[in-house]
Amino acid sequence: MVRADLPLRRANLIAMTRTWFVIALVWLIHVVVTPNTIQSQSSHRAAASTTQFDPQPWLEDFQQLTDAMASHYADLEWAMYERRMDLPSLRQDMEKRLRQASDEQAAHRIFEKFLDSFGDGHLSIAWPKPVDSSPVTETTADGSLCSRLGYKASSAPGIDFSLFPGFRTLGGKGSELFSGGLLTLQNGTKLGLIRIALLNEHAFPEECEQAVLEMRLADEGKCDEHCEHDIALGTANRLTAEIVKRAQQFRSVGASALLVDVTDNGGGSDWNEAVVRSLSSVPLVEDHRGFIKHEHWTTELEIQLRSVEADLKSGAEPKAVLEEAATRLRSAIARGKESCDRSPAFREGKLDCSLVVDDILFWSGVLPYAKPGSFASFESRTTLFHPLRYEYSEDAHRLPLYVAVDRHTWSSAERFASLLQDNGAATIVGELTGGAGCGFTNGGIPTTLTHSHAQVKMPDCVGLRKDGSNGNDGVTPDILVPWASRDTPFMKASKLLRALEEGAKHRSRKNWAE
Repeated sequence: MVRADLPLRRANLIAMTRTWFVIALVWLIHVVVTPNTIQSQSSHRAAASTTQFDPQPWLEDFQQLTDAMASHYADLEWAMYERRMDLPSLRQDMEKRLRQASDEQAAHRIFEKFLDSFGDGHLSIAWPKPVDSSPVTETTADGSLCSRLGYKASSAPGIDFSLFPGFRTLGGKGSELFSGGLLTLQNGTKLGLIRIALLNEHAFPEECEQAVLEMRLADEGKCDEHCEHDIALGTANRLTAEIVKRAQQFRSVGASALLVDVTDNGGGSDWNEAVVRSLSSVPLVEDHRGFIKHEHWTTELEIQLRSVEADLKSGAEPKAVLEEAATRLRSAIARGKESCDRSPAFREGKLDCSLVVDDILFWSGVLPYAKPGSFASFESRTTLFHPLRYEYSEDAHRLPLYVAVDRHTWSSAERFASLLQDNGAATIVGELTGGAGCGFTNGGIPTTLTHSHAQVKMPDCVGLRKDGSNGNDGVTPDILVPWASRDTPFMKASKLLRALEEGAKHRSRKNWAE
């Protein structure tokens, strides 16, 4: 029996030995490895603590931003008195959020939320792009002169009436620039539709190419600031002429009114001044535009005054117009040099003065109106009335106008609609526009935040309507269309069509009653 138990005892001894070996090994790992692991984790935590987000530079940038807005944001007083914004509470809330931010992206969102709260389509911030670490290689400029100058087609489609039996596309010359067709309403009225996707000459590269040819410019040549200006002006004048031809084309096929579609139109340039006057059947008189008391505007106004004084010195006539212009500009310069501390706006929510001068100048310049071609020999022609920069004409026999707008209609496109509305020159249909009034003069006043290097753009002028309201309020249509974000293109066109037909019935009943 002793011999029989011996193998079993040996097996048990071996098993116990293995167990103790495993226990010893685990103990060794715990003693040797764990301290290293703890040390490694501590190192990671220490490294993390050294790279923890620091809100202080962002708070300093925010202070710089509010100081800049107090110094030269033209619509600050509109925000306080019309929008009734509590700026001290807003500032405190943003500072609290910045202290609680976890990273730069969160800080970005806080700055953007702050600016968005002002409801100003022209107030924006642009963050610097990440530095590209790839090797820089020298490249030569290629493409046509127009493409190098930034001319690029815009393809926003606008209202689509193509599914309706009462609509037919109207091609021909100009249709590739301004698409559209003939829409027949239930009462038999024929409406010509012209689509303007963007009120900016830079959205029409083919017309730019034609302007370059007419100017006999070398396509591969250099183009300075004056060259760019001349090309833009030549392109704009060509486009204005094409719009007039397009309107005449609709008249020739039986249209009794025009519908200009500027829905989903992001705005553009001053070219809208020529377009709107080339379609209106009545002369368009401008309303006041305010400017801020700042050296940026003082410098601009002094340049304008010198041009007027040069015309006076040369004996240009009518002298009375020039003398009035000089008086207005001198008054504007004097008012622009007045001091006004608006810093209490963000600390105490009150102001003891106004930084905006809004009773001297107009959207169009020194004068609210001038006939096309006026002051042709004047150096101060565009100072007196800026639209005179362009070639356009007035005609009392033009077709009645409708203008379609929506929530995506901005800036120059809003100005297009509001100027017609304020002069009783068009019926505006659609929904409340985006709300971007006066923007920037000569590039505006640059504001670069010290730590983040973000670029902030803020308006330096205030655009006023006939009723005294701010252009940032947007354009309220004469005929509201109940569009919804869920609407398909067919539904959007269908609702607009019903609104136009109801409007036509209302006008017929009104005319019959009269």
